[in-house]
Amino acid sequence: PMCALNVVKGMILFMKLNNKAFTVVELIASFALTMVITVLLFEIVLQVKDIYQTQTVKSAIMEKTAIISKNMRRILPDDGSVIPSCSGSTCTIGSNTVSVSSTQVIIGKQKFNMPNTVSINSPSLTTTCEEDNCFLRFKMTLHSDNMEDDYVYNTIYYY
Repeated sequence: PMCALNVVKGMILFMKLNNKAFTVVELIASFALTMVITVLLFEIVLQVKDIYQTQTVKSAIMEKTAIISKNMRRILPDDGSVIPSCSGSTCTIGSNTVSVSSTQVIIGKQKFNMPNTVSINSPSLTTTCEEDNCFLRFKMTLHSDNMEDDYVYNTIYYY
């Protein structure tokens, strides 16, 4: 009996000494878990990249349209002394001309180029006068493949 106890103690000691490595199942499980986490993180990074690109384009468009609005207000008279003459995507306001192409807006001698990925669709400049109130409507649709929806610039100027 004492001899059998020593053999069992020896086997337990031997098993403890050989328990230093990972089993194949443990390695496969850890690799699988690592791959799942990597795929999920990769998907998150791609979504963040798309959001960043979309927001960058939207920000650039909003900045350009704000500058265009400021310059339009600058050339429109406050006193109604000049009545714009508009036709399609071109408008003459006194000595200034406003023209819209597929990539830029020209106000007087200044050119306002849209960002590289943005195109201007369906530009429209129209005027309406009712008694002493005159309005200039400037509408254009801005399209970019980086954005899900088109951005519609639709502004009415009172002069």
